[in-house]
Amino acid sequence: MSRTVQPLSAADPTLRYLSDRWGGPAGSRLRAAGSGFWSITRILMAMTALGVLLALLASQYCRINGWGGIGVYHWGCYSDVSALWDSRDFAQHPWAPFHEDYSTFEYPALTMLLASVLAVLTHGIDSQLGGTLLDYWQERTGLLYWDLTFLAAAAAWFLLTWAVMKTAGTRPWHAVVVALSPALILGLGINWDIFPAAALAVAVLLCLRRQWLWAGVLMGIGVSLKLYPLFLLGAVFTLALRAHWKKETGEEAVRWGDFGRLALGGGVAWLVLNLPVMLVSWESWAQFWVFSAERGAGWSSIWQVTGVLSGEHMSAETVSFWSTGLFGLSCAAVLAIGLTARERPGLVQLLLLIVAAFMIFNKVYSPQFMIWLVPLIALVGLKLRDVMIWHGFQILHFWAIWMHLAAQISEADPQHLFDEKLYVAAVFGHLLSTFYICVLVVLRIYRGDQSSSSSSASSSSRPSSMSRSSSPLSSE
Repeated sequence: MSRTVQPLSAADPTLRYLSDRWGGPAGSRLRAAGSGFWSITRILMAMTALGVLLALLASQYCRINGWGGIGVYHWGCYSDVSALWDSRDFAQHPWAPFHEDYSTFEYPALTMLLASVLAVLTHGIDSQLGGTLLDYWQERTGLLYWDLTFLAAAAAWFLLTWAVMKTAGTRPWHAVVVALSPALILGLGINWDIFPAAALAVAVLLCLRRQWLWAGVLMGIGVSLKLYPLFLLGAVFTLALRAHWKKETGEEAVRWGDFGRLALGGGVAWLVLNLPVMLVSWESWAQFWVFSAERGAGWSSIWQVTGVLSGEHMSAETVSFWSTGLFGLSCAAVLAIGLTARERPGLVQLLLLIVAAFMIFNKVYSPQFMIWLVPLIALVGLKLRDVMIWHGFQILHFWAIWMHLAAQISEADPQHLFDEKLYVAAVFGHLLSTFYICVLVVLRIYRGDQSSSSSSASSSSRPSSMSRSSSPLSSE
């Protein structure tokens, strides 16, 4: 199979049009990609470094002035990481999430461990360097904690870009969407969501290379950080059921054994990471699941804005019923799409539809959740125009939620505050933009249109006589 890398100007009509400003579209005399010092990998890593720098600059107001007061909303640099440093007692004890004597920490087991390890480093560095010339944080240990978390998140961003580049096959430039994504730039410092996104991206890469057991391990790691990487199982299940039902043949077809190995690897990895936490403190481990089950309508969810518009807020039980029910129906719809499409859908296409449905009907939509979809959008090969439309509405919501929260605590006169109607409009904007992406993906599935997407990453690990369009694992 040819491994010719398609240039940027050949991959998208918008880029082809814009290329007229910089010498025109690529021609037959274009230098081979990867030649010279500036290989594709180095260019993408440099772009990611630029994205990390922009993300750091976006949080500078809070790093300088602290994460308290209304300014964190006006400057768009609010962070759960710094807020939880004090409110979840990391400042008192680095292993506070594992002790029932301290405040509860409503996150999965591996996020508990990650947050605590970074807290251990924070306390250790503060004890060794506090009071020296290197003590830039002085008594603001929350700043040091945020900085260490940001460094770890930046490393995960590089891994995410690399995984998307490798998964994209002959279209590695799709990873530019990840490297310079405004969603990542604005959302990186809020929470720990970049880590499950990176784990899921590597899991997808391993699936495309048919390393199912190791893909399951990465999926299990992702689920131990956040729930949504579990939906990879649903996408693979759909492809396995389709192969069985339609009696698909060929080495690229997904078999029940592949699904089993993925589930086995995920289950073992999840148990290895979660069982010790269960044994140390069952209540601490269960807090995430209890909190998720009992919480009501959260910020920026369809359930919250429905209550704002109607004036009647749903009970937590009602929200749980409708959220779970509609997500279940969405998964059934994805299964039906996967089974009835004329050609086999791509793994990433199905995964994106499931994750997007979860985001749309979830009980809460935190601003950093937009990170979840970025690598999947990059891999399904949508036009740059559509990627920019989605990002535009996500950025609009990012600022709308902060201005809305600022209005809740501001003492200014109403005419100087952010109108609640604008907040509601922004929430519907981010929901509809994600639905728009889903519609585009479904249309591509039924058209069998794979002309704009990447080839299967499996072709980079071993030769194959199959055409790119015949692979059910193609990231198209």
